Amino acid sequence: MLHKPWMVGALGALLMTGSVAGYWYFMKHTEISLHTIETVKPVRLLHSGEAIDATMLRVVRIAQAAHDPRASTDPQRLIGRRVVIPISSEEELSDWKLADIRVTPLPAERYFSFKTDTVMNVNNMVRRGDRVDVWVEFDKPLMVDTGSLQPTGIGAIKIIERLPVTSVKTAEGAEVVDTGTMEAIVLSDKTSLQEARARPSGKPETNTYIMSDEVYEAFVLGKIAGNIKLALPDLTSREEREGEGKVTELFTLLKGADAFSVKKEPVRVGSELPGSQTRPAEAAGQTSPPAPETTGKPAGTEAFREENKR
Repeated sequence: MLHKPWMVGALGALLMTGSVAGYWYFMKHTEISLHTIETVKPVRLLHSGEAIDATMLRVVRIAQAAHDPRASTDPQRLIGRRVVIPISSEEELSDWKLADIRVTPLPAERYFSFKTDTVMNVNNMVRRGDRVDVWVEFDKPLMVDTGSLQPTGIGAIKIIERLPVTSVKTAEGAEVVDTGTMEAIVLSDKTSLQEARARPSGKPETNTYIMSDEVYEAFVLGKIAGNIKLALPDLTSREEREGEGKVTELFTLLKGADAFSVKKEPVRVGSELPGSQTRPAEAAGQTSPPAPETTGKPAGTEAFREENKR
């Protein structure tokens, strides 16, 4: 009986300590909930061109201050999208690093593969899932008569825009992907993209594209007329990395003028050429024929013909 007051006091102190501890835990949990957020991260490094499925994602809790406002916190909204640049297991899936792209042909489209090399593939920066512009560089300037006094010498033209790339393979058949962990991203979006694309896993040998009959014809005519060069748009822009492949206005204009056949006279077109789809011969390092004299000679196209007869 003499020990009962002591036991009651000890029990009271224990209950009080438990209450304080419980209250502290509750307040700490509330503080954590107020300053953290649930978000989504990959379970492993994701490579360029990979399609995201549920097995690649995990839900984690991070500090609100560390959350990227452009990153999705809903795994369902990420499934099916494709990776533009590598995303490490410790990164959130920021919107600019993903694209809603189609890699299967529509009924009027087909897969077509062509030989390629490092130079054609923008110094080996083209990857599966990209949208590329297709240019043709001429060995000699393409002379185009737009109705001015002297034919215009064109060094290169853009014939296709936003052509979907579905595969970039090495000679051994392996897909070319970006390497490196990219664990700590402290650079700007464009610099991060450039750094990632600068570490390819191999040399490209074959590119596979999705093409309509019209786009395929443009690509083949371009290969016949000159050297094909691919161009990468700003992949940090959603508008530039999505859309469907199509021939350019300039290609249609020049094809109608029979510009892709061998000719000795300038190609005649009925309008000025779109400046964004041409590159002057001088800019391409080519030399245009000298300007014909106009004194006592026919001007424009006729003068050019007279010069060629000599």
